[in-house]
Amino acid sequence: MGSLSSSRLGPTLCALGAAAILLAPGEARADDNIHWVSPGLMLSLSFGDKLNFGLGLDVRYSLVFAGNVSCFSGPRGAVGAFAQASWLNFSSAGRFAAGLHGGADLRNPGIGANAEVGWTYRTALSDLHPGGHGIHVGLGAIGGGIVDLGFRGTIPWPGDERKPEFTITAGAHFPPMYGEPGLCIIGRPLRVDGRYVLPGVAGAPRRGRERGGRIDEPTRSALVSAWQDDARGECASIPAFLALARDLAAVGAPRDLVDRALAAAADEVRHTELCASIAGDLASRTLAPELLPPPRRSGLDRARELQRLCVESWEDGCLGEGAAAERARRQARGAKAPGIGAALGVIAADEARHAELGWRVVQWCLSEGGRPVREALGEAVAASPEGPAREASPEAEPAAWRGYGRIGPQDINASWEQNLGLARKTAQAFLSARG
Repeated sequence: MGSLSSSRLGPTLCALGAAAILLAPGEARADDNIHWVSPGLMLSLSFGDKLNFGLGLDVRYSLVFAGNVSCFSGPRGAVGAFAQASWLNFSSAGRFAAGLHGGADLRNPGIGANAEVGWTYRTALSDLHPGGHGIHVGLGAIGGGIVDLGFRGTIPWPGDERKPEFTITAGAHFPPMYGEPGLCIIGRPLRVDGRYVLPGVAGAPRRGRERGGRIDEPTRSALVSAWQDDARGECASIPAFLALARDLAAVGAPRDLVDRALAAAADEVRHTELCASIAGDLASRTLAPELLPPPRRSGLDRARELQRLCVESWEDGCLGEGAAAERARRQARGAKAPGIGAALGVIAADEARHAELGWRVVQWCLSEGGRPVREALGEAVAASPEGPAREASPEAEPAAWRGYGRIGPQDINASWEQNLGLARKTAQAFLSARG
């Protein structure tokens, strides 16, 4: 294979960069936490036949095997494929590599290691330094999931007289190589094809004085984002509860359970309006989350549908709604801004009822489904996440953040852990009673 001319190599790298951007998730907080494409730029310095400086692209596909759930507070890990292309010495030479990579965070937040192995090809540097194929190996350190420092080696193909090459690289990826922590939806999420989905938000400017005129802009922006995210989560719960009512009716559940699920959907309409109103007042905009349709029927037979309903009611109702109620109670206690404490009080009371509905569905499914449902619930209880997803502390003034009904990561973790401990005890009692 001949060397590439400099007039072709530069545009080729630009095209690869454009492709990497197009392959990147359209939203940094994508709700599909399993598959990630992470494009990046890298600088390199190579030692071998000749000292080489490189400027290149590094695109990673990662299949996340640890930390791929929405409410997860531990390290993340992934395996996948990579492709690299570097322009050497601003000349006609280039280096290309492709292969497999894998690694994990070593500790929170986002300090990790990554290893890679594959094939590499370097074009000729000059008549005295021909190109050739080789085996690519590498080990890297990752900071914050974005910055990586790599140490890579090239072992020439058998029979190739070139010297082995050692390369030091520094680069950055966005989104992070192993993706970002999932958006922890405290409440009942909307699942579509096995992943969580959140609606978009339509907005329009409105006249009138914005709420909290003395709040600094970073704090205002953080508050708007937080309350808008809450509105999206609440709005996603509307079709989730409608689907629950439909599926309960389909498996012959008591009418009381179906009616409670429909009433919960109506509660979520009110929650959406409250959260969107607070966010809109802070932003001086009219905000309206998009109402999504309920997901399709699962197509499972009745026995497996009872298992699904039981496990999802444990995860979404007993855990999600239970934690949402405790979180709203904590938010309400610190809220000082007019109307926010009352809104959070309404949400807390409703979410507590929704958690109770979750327990009632679990009990009914256990009574109807017998051992298969009991075993499925036991596995789900054992695998329950220990805490909500990592949430960075916002750039907000603490008193205003608290006064507008927001709490910090410590309180968020505490609300989850308190509910999880009680829920596990209750679930274990159910399982033991029916064992």
